Amino acid sequence: MKSMTPVAATALAGLAVSLAAGASPAKADFIFGQLTPTPACGPVSGPGSVCAPNETFTSGGQTVVAHGFPGAPDGTAPGTANLTLKPFALNGLSESGLGVQSNNNSTTCTDPDCEILPPQSVSVTASTGIITDALIGSVQAGESFEFFVQTALNGAFTQLGGVITNTCIGPGFSVAGTDLCRWDAPSGQTRFGVAVEAVSTAGAPLGDVLLTSVSTVPGPIVGAGLPGLVAACGGLLLALARRRRKFVA
Repeated sequence: MKSMTPVAATALAGLAVSLAAGASPAKADFIFGQLTPTPACGPVSGPGSVCAPNETFTSGGQTVVAHGFPGAPDGTAPGTANLTLKPFALNGLSESGLGVQSNNNSTTCTDPDCEILPPQSVSVTASTGIITDALIGSVQAGESFEFFVQTALNGAFTQLGGVITNTCIGPGFSVAGTDLCRWDAPSGQTRFGVAVEAVSTAGAPLGDVLLTSVSTVPGPIVGAGLPGLVAACGGLLLALARRRRKFVA
């Protein structure tokens, strides 16, 4: 077996250092009220538009897909309830974002605020990366929601904590502004999707909320940690060996 050339050894060492260092990937912000999805939503009527049950958004070269559900979020199936979209320009940040229709036959928002009514939900899954944070808007006093994360690609959603109110108390949550809650993923943990389900609590008025934004970073090339490093280095070695055999032939 021939020894590795100096060039190959240098390239392999550089790859190992780069992977071990974990260079900071580019972050993409998806402020839904500022983006035009595919397919296009209907015309704005009142505070927002009616969209398809599944909408694709692109920002910074990365992509996420939003899904609407009449009840709890489903990470293993496409959305079945038409989404709604409130534009930032008309409503401001805390009152813009994604909601859900209760009647797919309607061309105007079935909720006067074009938001998520109990027990409806909106999920967003990252097809080109992992989700690092999210904003939940229009969380006014007496209104509440449940928050879910997807820890495996195309997997089921897991609820974080219990019912979250406008005090934004929950795992990873903080107040981001008036009527606005922020969630941040734990460091070093991947989240392929997030979901918001509006809920009503005893003695409280029927509330509605929005999924205002999410941010993503590119996902890991191959796994994480040492297994990913070994796999990546193995792939480079295989490519170099094939190139050498071709040159010799």
